[in-house]
Amino acid sequence: MNKKLPLKDTIYFLCSPSLGILDNWLPIIWSLKAKREDLKFVIVFPRSNAIDQIQLSNILIILAAKIFDSIIFKSHGEYWLTTNTFSEAKIINKPSKLGWFLVRIIRKLTKWPITKRLGSLIHYGYAKFSRDLNKKYLFNWQFTEKNGACFLFDLYEESKSYNLELIKNFAEVSKFSIQHGININDGGVLDNTKKVPDGASRKEVKAYLFSSMERPIYEYKYAIHKSFMEVVGVPRHAPDWMEFIRLNVLKNNNEINELSRNFIFIISRPGSTKYFSYERKKKALEDIKRLAWNDLKKNIVVKLHPKEKKEGVYEEVFGAETYGDKWVYSDLHPFILGKESDFAISFYSGVVIDMLALGVPTIEYLDLRGIPEFDNSDSLRDKNNDPVFSYRYLDLVLGASDYQMMKAHVMEIINDRNTVLSKLQSKYSELFPVIENINDKIAQDILDIMEN
Repeated sequence: MNKKLPLKDTIYFLCSPSLGILDNWLPIIWSLKAKREDLKFVIVFPRSNAIDQIQLSNILIILAAKIFDSIIFKSHGEYWLTTNTFSEAKIINKPSKLGWFLVRIIRKLTKWPITKRLGSLIHYGYAKFSRDLNKKYLFNWQFTEKNGACFLFDLYEESKSYNLELIKNFAEVSKFSIQHGININDGGVLDNTKKVPDGASRKEVKAYLFSSMERPIYEYKYAIHKSFMEVVGVPRHAPDWMEFIRLNVLKNNNEINELSRNFIFIISRPGSTKYFSYERKKKALEDIKRLAWNDLKKNIVVKLHPKEKKEGVYEEVFGAETYGDKWVYSDLHPFILGKESDFAISFYSGVVIDMLALGVPTIEYLDLRGIPEFDNSDSLRDKNNDPVFSYRYLDLVLGASDYQMMKAHVMEIINDRNTVLSKLQSKYSELFPVIENINDKIAQDILDIMEN
């Protein structure tokens, strides 16, 4: 044990809002573990459904299992539990059939003012029963501040209701932030009307930024002091880490050997009532089906978002009867799927930045036209004057709002892939620096700050 840290021997990692944050922090945590094997590593899931979403075959979970000594998670009964393995966490967190029924009833009842009290009463009874059932796994936050060496998280999650009480337990612990998705919020366009008051700059959080374009955002939105920001590029794009992921996937999964090399990679996301409704998602998939099967004679591989459930839309559009023949779901890491694909189609995801690091062009198919919340005078717009989000605004993807635009981009890729890719990658290089041994450097920086 390091004599400088007689009690503060534990690194806490907040895995929120999804496993996407683990993808960004894991290469640094891996380096921290290599440098300081005497430290304890704890992963925290503040919402019960996060444990439900974990796939034990996911390479991130396989690697995380080699690092984290403990898993702390919020149960469906809204109390904290802890265990040592992801598999045990899933078993403990899984309610019985009666439990699932009660959880669903409670969620429905608490949505409406007239039934909220009844839902709360049922929740109280269910929570008390399940708490007694799992009493040997109960966790108390009482001593976390005393043994907390540092707290790793995404600053974006700090103000979320499900994290407010949790983060209070780390008031005096050194904190370090990396964003959960690779993105430059709002395309780097700053809303100066939301400037924090003078003198409000915070120094208790060290923020690692992907791009220098994020500096004003962190200063204005999060009140981070300039001296506590560091632009590091994209840590998970370090060549040695990407190769490490690839080799471990191949070692732990035979699926890649069964995939056709002639496929389009769909980077999916959940249907959203705001900008990507079930109907819009269905229309996008119908266009992709027409493109892939009718025009290009290519198969389709779908990677679901960490929060996305199989809602049936893929089966409805592509056909359950053609599954395994013309299309499949895959839980393989995007580094593998992207490399094996002909090109990718995204519905809005930071994975498009991974694709550029791999040398894979991506089309973002997302139609925001006619949605007042996103198609207005304040909207970011592309060269066609279509309302867009940040990746398209920054020219990091080929943007499409309909079938014809998507097909035109595909023909560009087929006819002159190198030129298309060169333009996209030049934007990547312009925005995201590449720093040698960046994960070791960040890990050492954390240790240096933590130990002072």
